[in-house]
Amino acid sequence: MNKNSILYYIIFLSIVMISGCKSTKNVTSFENTLYPNGRFFIVKPVDETTTKRFEYFLLEASRFKMLGDYNKAVLYYKEAIGVDTTCATCYFELAQLIFQSGDSKNAESLAFKAVQLDPSNEWFLSLLSKVYHNNKKPELALEASKFLVKQKPTNVEYIYNLAQFQYSLGQYKEAIESLNKIEKLLGKNEFLSLEKHSVHIQNKDFKSAEKELHSLVNAFPANPDYRVYLGDFFTQRRRLKEAYEQYNIVIKDDPNNSMAYFSLANYYLLSNDIPNFKSSLQKGFGSSGGEFEAKFQRLLPFLMNMDDSENPLTDTDFESIFQTFIATHPHESKVYLLYANYLSHKGRTNEALLAYENSLLLDEKQEDVWQDFLFQSLNNHEKDVFLKHCQNGVKAFPENPIIHYLTGIAYSFNDNRKEAIFHLNEVIRYSKDNARLEAQTYGFLGDLYYQEGEREKSFENYQKSIDLDDKQVGILNNYAYYLSVEEINLDKAERMISKVIELEPRNATYLDTYAWVLFKRERYFEALFIIEQAISNGGDKNGVILEHYGDILYKNGNVEKAVEFWIKASETNDENLSENLNRKIKEQRYIK
Repeated sequence: MNKNSILYYIIFLSIVMISGCKSTKNVTSFENTLYPNGRFFIVKPVDETTTKRFEYFLLEASRFKMLGDYNKAVLYYKEAIGVDTTCATCYFELAQLIFQSGDSKNAESLAFKAVQLDPSNEWFLSLLSKVYHNNKKPELALEASKFLVKQKPTNVEYIYNLAQFQYSLGQYKEAIESLNKIEKLLGKNEFLSLEKHSVHIQNKDFKSAEKELHSLVNAFPANPDYRVYLGDFFTQRRRLKEAYEQYNIVIKDDPNNSMAYFSLANYYLLSNDIPNFKSSLQKGFGSSGGEFEAKFQRLLPFLMNMDDSENPLTDTDFESIFQTFIATHPHESKVYLLYANYLSHKGRTNEALLAYENSLLLDEKQEDVWQDFLFQSLNNHEKDVFLKHCQNGVKAFPENPIIHYLTGIAYSFNDNRKEAIFHLNEVIRYSKDNARLEAQTYGFLGDLYYQEGEREKSFENYQKSIDLDDKQVGILNNYAYYLSVEEINLDKAERMISKVIELEPRNATYLDTYAWVLFKRERYFEALFIIEQAISNGGDKNGVILEHYGDILYKNGNVEKAVEFWIKASETNDENLSENLNRKIKEQRYIK
């Protein structure tokens, strides 16, 4: 063992021996928390090799932190602490990284250690108070914050955080004192006055709460908002005459003050004066003053309760308000969107679609709106119009799988299967986190590829679909039916369609597929039993099912009845009937 190493161990021993020595200085309650056994002296290692190792770990930790590789930074800070347990900065940096990762529990002991080692560092104390707060230890957060403010008495942020902790613990008078300290530093301030007003209200000191608002009105006479706040306070206290007076002072000086009209509307509602309530509300939405967002938020509560019998606004009132709101803010996409949602809720779909279009014209980068609009357009627009809307939607959001899926539907409606297939493959490309959509899309691709004559691709996509979700009855049915048409894997087709029938035993289309699979397996008597169930469940109006019934009857030896149902099938003019149907009727025999 060399001399430097011996020196290091001697110093380390001395740290241990004197760590329990108490300071004679008076301590605060938080200092008692930090040093339950009294303050201790800190002596750093002086061994040159150890110092170099420590500096290397600290440098690497800082480097990885700057590079954003926080996991490696954490590892190197731990290594640095392993070499020098007195490094307050190491504990702080490590605590901060762990806290930011969401692990506030483990961050606490590290932040506490950093403050123990350097209680005068404001960053260390600030972090510790936040960690305590996050760990639901409000008393400790408060004490740490007090300790910090004592050292930094002019830092507004620290004083405000202290006020918040005091408020959360119900120490309202102390919170007011802290806010007053900030006011002395910054001067009269709307935010602080309203904060103090709220604290007074919570403390049920309504006299002081009112006084705070009066001070704002007097300090800023040119700002009408403070008088409206005062009126609102009177309204909440049911001092309606005084509230009415404040609102009218504002409106007299500023006839376009929407806030005053909305507050006046609330006054009339509490007074059960519904006509004046509606009139004031209308004036508020029609006024040129006031921010759009504030008006938007005023309307939402009424819309959320539009079906409530106690809602004072009727459909006529809503219509009038929307028209006024749109006329006042014709370039705000959100007002058209809100109107579209209202119209959609009321079943006025065509008008809703127009409102959606207006919203998107003003702001095409509304992804959710595009989806809602296209879903409604799907069922209510002509197929070529729907396709045009989908094309615009894809242009706006080329990586949205839902919009690509709807575009695939639109192209298939317009008999353009190649484009439909392209967009459905784009769905697969962008929907890796949506297994349900992916499964549905593979099934849709199976249909389209089969119609395009690409049998292998069709069956490959059907299989991918049911591998993801084997309870999709429509896809299982189609897959089974096309296998029976191709007369391949009939045992698999039967297993799939049997599962479908278990899930939906009265669906004529699915029963027909089951019967047809059995027919292809030459189990004609079983097929007859199943096809008759299909006929009795509504299949008697479907040309393909009628033709299949005739085919199955023929194979069961009932030629006369088979011809009868072939004739009935031909009378439906179903485009999916077999090309040999007329020959079957004429020659009175089954033709494949």
